[in-house]
Amino acid sequence: MIAPLVIYGRVVTMDDERPVLPDGAVYIGDDELIHAVQDRGDPPPTGFESARRVETKGCVYPGLIDLHSHVVYNVLALWAPPGRTEPFTDRADWPSHGDYEGTVSDPANALGALAGKAVLKYCEVKAVIGGTTAIQGSAKMAHPYDGWLVRNIEYETFTEGEKLAYQSALPLRNVEDYKKYRARMDEGKAFIYHLSEGTDLKLIGEYELARSQRMLHPRFCGIHCTALRAPQFEEWEREAGTAENGTIVWSPFSNLWLYRATTDVATAHDKGMNICLGSDWSPSGSKNLLGELKVADLWNNTNMDRAFTARELCAMATRNPAHGLGWGDRIGRLRAGLHADILVTADRGGDPYDNLITSIEHDVQLVAINGQPFYGTRGLMSRAGATQAEPIAVGRHTRRIQLEYPDVPDADMSWTAVLADIQRAIDDPVARYLEIEKFHIAGRRPPPWLKTDKPWDDPDITGKPVAVDVHIPPLDSLTHDAAYFKAIREAKLHGGLLDGVSAYYKR
Repeated sequence: MIAPLVIYGRVVTMDDERPVLPDGAVYIGDDELIHAVQDRGDPPPTGFESARRVETKGCVYPGLIDLHSHVVYNVLALWAPPGRTEPFTDRADWPSHGDYEGTVSDPANALGALAGKAVLKYCEVKAVIGGTTAIQGSAKMAHPYDGWLVRNIEYETFTEGEKLAYQSALPLRNVEDYKKYRARMDEGKAFIYHLSEGTDLKLIGEYELARSQRMLHPRFCGIHCTALRAPQFEEWEREAGTAENGTIVWSPFSNLWLYRATTDVATAHDKGMNICLGSDWSPSGSKNLLGELKVADLWNNTNMDRAFTARELCAMATRNPAHGLGWGDRIGRLRAGLHADILVTADRGGDPYDNLITSIEHDVQLVAINGQPFYGTRGLMSRAGATQAEPIAVGRHTRRIQLEYPDVPDADMSWTAVLADIQRAIDDPVARYLEIEKFHIAGRRPPPWLKTDKPWDDPDITGKPVAVDVHIPPLDSLTHDAAYFKAIREAKLHGGLLDGVSAYYKR
């Protein structure tokens, strides 16, 4: 529980009612909800007379919602398959490349098994640095885990104890599975599903199978959908059968990196689909959702004749995913009654939506979830009430991160300890494996195992033992840095389509 808090700045609500307050205030109660969003000069709500006041001089947005990630892999750098110059056409193709197992699959499995707790914290910090307050794709834990930093969409219950979203990276084949997930959607739960990923038109068959099983539902969130065309989008929106739209989760960087093409989201939007953004994973994606916003903007400007406004692009990372999940009355906007998930960036003037799109990691000033400050500048973290924040190097800048909370069982690992734990596993994976084996021998609960969730890597599906005598590369950096842009320039797969991303970071 937090003390009442007031955050001042240029408030960008992502709500239709008063979308921008040039000099606004967001009032957050000790119930972790927003009590009011109003002009600074208006009388404060009752109970906020002695509230903490945080003067940001920045832009205040809803926290970003990343509706597509594979968190365990986000310790790895961009992967460019050696010798490959032509794009892949099907998501079943690139995992069979000879370099994939040793460079991506084995290291991800090893680190998830040997340092799962630290890996999860590292990857969540990587997301938070880019303004993310809710993320999809970290549900593969060997046992329940309480120490989340951001909202984990598949585990989030909003303290109500009821699971609200389900996902599958594995194609459904069993009729009973389709029935199970359809029934959950009928109950109002969301189902997030990888669908028709690639450019080969035969992949439309995946969509047709889902359609035949009556999965085209308002709570059905299809990830990628790159093979689909106007007839499928129109049919999907129509078969959803309500005033709500079907949802597509767009990951343009990963699509362009692997397939040299991406989802026709302009047509999908014209046909009534709800478009959201997801960063996918670091071997072929952006480092965080703030980075993915730039790829969406780049593609919108260069290949879609600016089909989307800046506000519509920002909605893909805020209100749209909340709507797709059925959580529009919980998160995604700054409005009284919603949970206080907040992102504050530097305010460089001009259009407030362009301001978010062009913000980079060092522009992120504060990230709070339920009003609780997790990350930001030293001054804002202190004024927002962070009592156990520690320094963290973010590129050339120093920020503060809070990972330890006395009342949360797994929130007991400092940032320094996270880095040290991962490094020990990298330096000597066999020794770490032997340490974990001692827990099993003694009958004690071992450290958390963070499992890979891609079906061709998941040991629960492949049956392949996790190899611990493998080379584990250094940790991927937290920010979009020179090494990242060098990897983009030198890669052949995307045919130069992503070269323009670096321009967003040249200031």
